[in-house]
Order: sequence, then C-alpha cells, then structure tokens
Amino acid sequence: MHQLKVETTTANQIHYEYTDYEPVYIYENKDYVWLTFSDDPLCEVAIQGVMSKAKPEQVHLPVNQSMLLFLLTPASYTRILNMGLGTAGVERTLRYIERNPLYLNSIQQFDTVEINSGVINAAKKYFKLPSNHTVYQQCAEQFIGQCTSSYDVINIDIFNGNHHLAFIKDDYFWQGINNCLEENGQVVINLNPNTDQDLQMLLELLRSYFTCIALIEFNEYRNIVLILSHFSLKHITVEAIHGSNLIQVIAPNLHNNIKTIYHIE
Repeated sequence: MHQLKVETTTANQIHYEYTDYEPVYIYENKDYVWLTFSDDPLCEVAIQGVMSKAKPEQVHLPVNQSMLLFLLTPASYTRILNMGLGTAGVERTLRYIERNPLYLNSIQQFDTVEINSGVINAAKKYFKLPSNHTVYQQCAEQFIGQCTSSYDVINIDIFNGNHHLAFIKDDYFWQGINNCLEENGQVVINLNPNTDQDLQMLLELLRSYFTCIALIEFNEYRNIVLILSHFSLKHITVEAIHGSNLIQVIAPNLHNNIKTIYHIE
C-alpha cells in the first residue's frame, strides 16, 4: 500500500470535493481506488482508506483491518454502529460476510455516522457503499448523546486531520458509549495520540468504563487501535489472527503488520 502514496498524484486524481470539514480527494489506478483529505505536496500523504477493484470485500490498511477484529470469534453481532465512514470498508465487508452465517448472523441493525457530506458522496459513487445502508450525517458526539439504540459493536474511527477529536477525552462521551453498548459488546477505536502521556491519560479514563482493553501497535503506522470490553479480550492475539480463515480473507496479511498486542485486564 505504500506504493499508493507515490501514485497519489494529479494524474491519478478522479474526484475532488470541497466541504465544510475536510476536502475529499479520490485517486485511482488499475487496481485500487483510495481516499485522502489533503493534496499538500509539503505534507506526507495520509491515505484514509483503500478499495481493491477486484476484491472490494477486503480491507487493506492494517489500521482499518484491525477495526474488524471483533469478528475473530463467531458471535451474534447483530447490531453494529460504525462512526466514521471513510471508504465504506466496514460496510462492504460486513455485508459481504453476512451471507455466510458461519461467521456472522443476519445483521438486524447496522448504522453509520459520518459528518462530512463529501465522504458520504464519495462512498456512494466510488466505494460501493451498499445502497440500502443507513448513514446519519451527524457529529458522532451528538449522535451518541441522543442515542436510544443498543449495539453489540461500536467502531470509532473519527479524526480532525491527523488528530482524534477532543470529545474522545470526555467522560460524557464514554458514558454515552456505555449506555449504547450491550453488556457483552465491544468498542473498537482508532487513535493517533500526540504523546505517550496523552495515551496514558486516555487509557486511565477508559479503564474507569471498561475492565478489559486490547492495545494494538503496528510496524509502520503511528496509529493505535484499542478494543474495549467488559469481558476478557485475551483471545485477540497475532497467532489467532493468523489462524483465522475469515480474517485472512477480509484482512490479508494483518498479522504481519502488527507489532504488538498488549492486554490490560
């Protein structure tokens, strides 16, 4: 996927949309379509998501792949909330494997929250967002504050530029998350902390809401993915990821891109 950074050029750009939030840039080569939020030549390219034209059911960036690790063990995840649409990888993949009851029962409720209209438009036009999928164009903080549903899985992948939003550090937000989460549910969050101290402070906050945390570090990415639950997550290991037939299909080579998985229980 690093080659795509080199190919993020004007010649490969197929779409641009200015929005009230971040501008949306879409690029394409013969194999992939991908999304960025900047074309500044003085800044390192940050690819937000990638879709394979041949296998759109796959997720390719390791950080994005890890957002699907709640699928590591078969379970009845029938109510799912995804905050941060990106390139609709979570939506495409879950709808694809929903047809295989060995891995995922029929989804009763699947909602996505995305504040950027440009991202929603691009997901529909370029990234095969399922036509019947529900997307709320709304701030994630506001959605959680008004939430009346209860979810088995809540994915949080929301940033302002390269930084997560300030409300991620607020008690009020996590109280709302807990209120919207089934007792045996999981929360998966993509983070890019500025400092080790920022991460430590957030972990201390999260420990007051969740008894079990899995922390995933990557070989070539600064991002950290946290998986949060009220029940043990020690089944989430690199070996288990490598041995999962499903994960190998939808998130190829993820096990090779993980540096370490820490468990806090």
